[in-house]
Amino acid sequence: MRYSTPVPLRPVEYKDSEEREEEDDRLDELDELDKLHGPSSPGLFSGTSLPNSRLSIFHSSATQYDSSPNQADYDQDYKNSLEDSQTLHPIHLEGGQEPSPLKPRRTQSLQYKPPAHTKRVLFFGTSALIGLAYLIVFFATQGTRYGHSVKINVILMISDGFGPASESFARGFVQHLQNLTVEEQAKFSRWTFPETTSNSQQSSIKRPTGPSKNKFGTLPLDPLLVGSSRTRSSNSLITDSAAGATAFSCALKTYNGAIAVEPVEQKPCGTVLEAAKHRGYLTGLVATSRITHATPASFYAHVIDRDMESKIATFLTGEGPLGRNVDLAFGGGRRFFLPSSSLTSSRSDDNDLLGTAQSKYGFTIINSTDAFEKAWDPRSSKGHFKTPVLGLFNDNHMNYEIDRLSLEGTEKREPSLRNMSLAALQTLSREAKDKSAHGFFLMIEGSRIDMAAHSNDPVGHLYDILAYQETVRTVQSWVDEANKAGWPTLMISVSDHETGGLALGRQLTEKYPVYAWYPEVLANATHSTAWLAKKISMAVRPSQSVSRQFIVDEILKDGLGIVDASVDEIDKLVILGSTQNVDYLLADMISRRAQVGWSTHGHSGVDVNLYGYPADLTKDLFGNRENTEIGQFIVDAMDIDLDIVTRDLNRLAKSWHVTDANHNPNLQNFQLKHYSF
Repeated sequence: MRYSTPVPLRPVEYKDSEEREEEDDRLDELDELDKLHGPSSPGLFSGTSLPNSRLSIFHSSATQYDSSPNQADYDQDYKNSLEDSQTLHPIHLEGGQEPSPLKPRRTQSLQYKPPAHTKRVLFFGTSALIGLAYLIVFFATQGTRYGHSVKINVILMISDGFGPASESFARGFVQHLQNLTVEEQAKFSRWTFPETTSNSQQSSIKRPTGPSKNKFGTLPLDPLLVGSSRTRSSNSLITDSAAGATAFSCALKTYNGAIAVEPVEQKPCGTVLEAAKHRGYLTGLVATSRITHATPASFYAHVIDRDMESKIATFLTGEGPLGRNVDLAFGGGRRFFLPSSSLTSSRSDDNDLLGTAQSKYGFTIINSTDAFEKAWDPRSSKGHFKTPVLGLFNDNHMNYEIDRLSLEGTEKREPSLRNMSLAALQTLSREAKDKSAHGFFLMIEGSRIDMAAHSNDPVGHLYDILAYQETVRTVQSWVDEANKAGWPTLMISVSDHETGGLALGRQLTEKYPVYAWYPEVLANATHSTAWLAKKISMAVRPSQSVSRQFIVDEILKDGLGIVDASVDEIDKLVILGSTQNVDYLLADMISRRAQVGWSTHGHSGVDVNLYGYPADLTKDLFGNRENTEIGQFIVDAMDIDLDIVTRDLNRLAKSWHVTDANHNPNLQNFQLKHYSF
């Protein structure tokens, strides 16, 4: 090795010709060693690579050459190097031995002048070797950017507010449909799921009339059950959607209301979506809520309060500290992307985020179902979008599924969760192949399952569950095709929490209850209770008698299929002023008739079902899991690094991130103001 500082070169004076001859002989021996070991033998000088042992005792400063050197240039540079070489870097031998001082030979012996063509060969030869090394590295990592070797697609489906009882609830309704006539089943054909309900199991019990058949069908999720998830947040046994989704996105517990920030100092935490983007995956989000709502926001934004939706929207369009991380987003919530001058805006500033997303970050903006269907045909289920793409189909949340169905064929129609999800899968997979990406991460949320349960509305809850089940079936089929094609793909389905405390069976009197609940009551409904409550509030009713008739005919009979309303129930609907109170009353009326019970208008703390597919790729999720383990499973499956993203986020956090000086990580004072009408 070399000394850290150079030592001065001392001129050598020979006492007599004999000493000069001895030095010449010693240098000749070095020449012989060069021939024996080669010009860069590690056996001569430890840790060095010397081109010539005579010249290498001088370590002058490097000289830069242009791409076309000539002999005159070299002669002059070499002469200059001799004049400048007043210092030497002595070299240690292996084993700590000091080299014997080498005295400079006669000047003429040092004036080695390689011909010009030799320099050209050295230059271009070195360039070729560097180029070859680059090509080796390039092809070794082609399709695996950042030197990343994993290629996989991960689809995380979140059934917001969907508890174990909700699965039984929807299954019971589908089983009821099997008892209807063919004509009666026609309007429910989307929800019969023949691939599961047709697999009727024969009873092993023999009867005189022959073996009985159990026409007890199942739902698409049922065969995929692998375990359950514990849902508590860092500051409460009952979580909200923000903390619940952050457990999935950051693989850590945080306080209720937090969007991808840790609970103590409120510092941002890197998410699986951001880390996937950093690794070279494509990323997508599909939701039926506002796309800035708690669950989707927890994958791309970082704020201390979920209600900061104007700020959250800036992260989605690329204005966050990491730039654009989302390649595809479909959902509602247009109002948080429009400037305050727009009539439907909920922003307090004049930022036109859609304009910024389009002009600055290259987003394709889809503002209507017509535009969506021009790029992706719902009849053939074919087509794709050029990423990045942002589709916003409602100023607020998208409609409940049962209300969406009533809008089909009108200008206000919206794409279904199934169609948005399939379009996202086809777009991301095609774009990933075109861009040689590793694959993609896609989060799909059945958002409004939760919101119907907040109203204790069994109709809205049921149909959004069925729409989610339909989407699961479509995604599972797509996963099968991807795996058959040799592209590892997995799907996880889980809820962030349960909502409403749903119970199948309700005691209505002091008498001992009947062991039953009645799904057929729900089959006659055509709208959610929230839709009907809004219809009542907007109706022009010149007199109380007209109001009563309007409520009896259009709200109760046509909307909910209720024909036995009491005078007291009708009177309450006439005089109630609050839309929310009307919503709650309508929900209670139909719940009582179906004998479905609810314990809260908020969330509950029960464990939720965990589903995975295919089994060989999701076996590490089997059993009862903390919700943070699901986030960590995604990290491991995709081989991504949350810590790197977290460091990047916090490096300049003071310039963009706002914390609450009065924050108490243990305080349980979270309010549900975001659910108000």
